[in-house]
Amino acid sequence: MGPKPAAPFQGQFVWQQVDALAAIKPGYHFMRWHTDSVLNRLLKYPVFFLDFMFRYLFSRRKYSILHVHFFYPTIWLALLYKGLRNPAAKIVVTCHGSDIYKYQPPGFWYRWCAAKVQHWIFTSDALRQRFSLPCRHSSVLSAGIADNFASGPRLDSRSKPIDLLYVGSLDHNKGIDRLISLLPYLTEKKVVIAGGGPMFDQVSQAAALSANITVLGPQTASELAGLYQQARCFISLSRTESFGLVMAEAMACYTPVVATATDGAAAQIRPGENGLMVAQNTIESPQSEQQLRTDLLVALQQLWQLPPAQYQQLQQGARDWAQQCLVSDVARKLIGLYQEV
Repeated sequence: MGPKPAAPFQGQFVWQQVDALAAIKPGYHFMRWHTDSVLNRLLKYPVFFLDFMFRYLFSRRKYSILHVHFFYPTIWLALLYKGLRNPAAKIVVTCHGSDIYKYQPPGFWYRWCAAKVQHWIFTSDALRQRFSLPCRHSSVLSAGIADNFASGPRLDSRSKPIDLLYVGSLDHNKGIDRLISLLPYLTEKKVVIAGGGPMFDQVSQAAALSANITVLGPQTASELAGLYQQARCFISLSRTESFGLVMAEAMACYTPVVATATDGAAAQIRPGENGLMVAQNTIESPQSEQQLRTDLLVALQQLWQLPPAQYQQLQQGARDWAQQCLVSDVARKLIGLYQEV
């Protein structure tokens, strides 16, 4: 997949991995025509397929490793290439989350395609546990964040002008309705919201409550690094999240995270060490959105009221954890995996 107006960050971590793997000169096929129009929804997969045929099936270069991001239905392109171009090619798949969440229980063709994969990569151990099909060879590997996020200095809490920062897509799954419900309780705090998506107008209207609330559009990596550094706390409100790159980016910039409990948050947040995690509604533990809002406000106040020394420990814990997520390290592990497969 590639970015589109409703999801400007879609495919970001794949781009970063491809750039980090430049030394092995990988081919990279993604959905170049991707918009929010009705025509695109109807034709994007046929165009994606034809584009792949012209770029790779008719290319002189032959690939021996086919690394599929977002398993289904993208896996069909790898199987087509393997069948028509190089039967000896090995297939590696990185699951992104919704390619597992939305296919439970898996259907016949999903299961048939899965049997053709040589190695599975999951962005968190929790995501691997949700995968219900047998996989003989698998690994857990961070999505990978740009190295520049870990290049800045640590600022103490008193030097940070932003009390709360949100970065990401502005949509329902990311919990933007939850963020909107929090804003009336945060009018005395400096809040910055950076991103784009279908709920941008709703967020902008809610932000009009206070001059302390700023809504920005999508930002460049260097602009995001500056925002992360200046924030006392980063918030993630997702309903489902397989990893959550923005949490790792914030922590690399010495910014602790308050997050709703998801697979991605469970993989990254060590409560009391690099941030705080708040339980949300599940089948096992039903909880109202009102209770979640109350718990989030309590967690935010808890973090904001930490003595400087304790906050500094939280900052260091965040940075130490994020070091393992740098894309240069992820690329090194991927090259090793390709050689083993």
